[in-house]
Amino acid sequence: MDVNIIDLISNIIINFLDCVITYFLCNNLIERKAKISTKIVFIGITYGIVLGTLGLLWNGYLVRAITIVTLIIFLKLISKKRFPEAFIMYAIIFLFMVVTQAPSLLLISSLGPGINQGITHLLTQIMATVIILSISAKVPLYKFFNKIERELLLKLLIFSVAGIILSIFFYYNFQYTTSYVVYFVLVILIVMIGLYQTLKIIFFYTNKVPMQLHDIKNTLMGMYISLYNTSDISEARKEMDKVLDLIGIDISMEKVDINDYRQNILSFIDQKKSSSAKKELPFICNICYYEHNAKVSFSVILYILGVLLDNAIESGTKKAIIIDISVIEESLYISVANEYKGKSGDDFNKMFQEKYSTKEEGHSRGYGLPNLSKVVSDYGGEILLKEEYNKEQNCNYLIITIAIRA
Repeated sequence: MDVNIIDLISNIIINFLDCVITYFLCNNLIERKAKISTKIVFIGITYGIVLGTLGLLWNGYLVRAITIVTLIIFLKLISKKRFPEAFIMYAIIFLFMVVTQAPSLLLISSLGPGINQGITHLLTQIMATVIILSISAKVPLYKFFNKIERELLLKLLIFSVAGIILSIFFYYNFQYTTSYVVYFVLVILIVMIGLYQTLKIIFFYTNKVPMQLHDIKNTLMGMYISLYNTSDISEARKEMDKVLDLIGIDISMEKVDINDYRQNILSFIDQKKSSSAKKELPFICNICYYEHNAKVSFSVILYILGVLLDNAIESGTKKAIIIDISVIEESLYISVANEYKGKSGDDFNKMFQEKYSTKEEGHSRGYGLPNLSKVVSDYGGEILLKEEYNKEQNCNYLIITIAIRA
């Protein structure tokens, strides 16, 4: 067999195994069990053939640039994370491969100098793949990644250090070739984009949010005093509308009826739906508001329902959101259910931890449910979590129920 053919086959298998390692480690990092499907196998084989062939035909730095972009996109699609998280996942996986492949390469090379270089790299990759998949099956890498994902300052540190190290490396290793310049610019650009997006979120939470909270406190204090200065309910409502408009909250409910609490809850649900980015989402509602609860006011009931609806809408579901509410004087039950693709049995335990979020992409920091947990605890209630298969929707559902008894 011709040496070039051996190198080509070896290169294809090596790149295929790169894709396999990336897929399995990605699932470990997001705490999800890796599932082998025809689609994944096809992607792996296609990646192996294309990148393996290009690796022999094109300059190495150009192929590295294509590899980095392809794998980051692959990680983003699998994990459904934002770009900075996808890049950090790539960096973790890359370091994992380097640390594992180095001793494997030394071991294979020590067997004898007569072995074909392509075969040497192939054997190294096979050994590294076995080691990595074995470690991945036992080591919960997601704990490490979750820590990075939740801590913005740690993420900022990673991008800053990565930018400095790469800049130093490229400076001392700079080559005046087109492919090297493309590779250099691409890697630095990726790091800078991640750094910019992280800084943007940090700026939002350290600058804009405190400023908005400061304004809201002053506005609410003014509204409180103003409402106590009038006995005219119409005037009080106008004052409330002005304040909500001032702080940028759109309350455009089509129908609010005096003393019709069931209809007002439905109007609140409609407003939540219309103000979301997924207006086409179906809602199935069963609202039973028989009488005022002795412990929980109507406004707090709407707060509880609002948090649960935000969590359900922002979960990324395309299935119906199911809402059940029962309110009597002695007890209160609010249940919101949405499509659920659980990552692990530990999801339930972490769902009400601060900064943990099961939502798809976005800037949510995972404070809604933990804050709700504190409110429910203050009222002496309990939060019940259950996962069950919904026959009508043909998928698993997560049901969060708030139960408060007077």
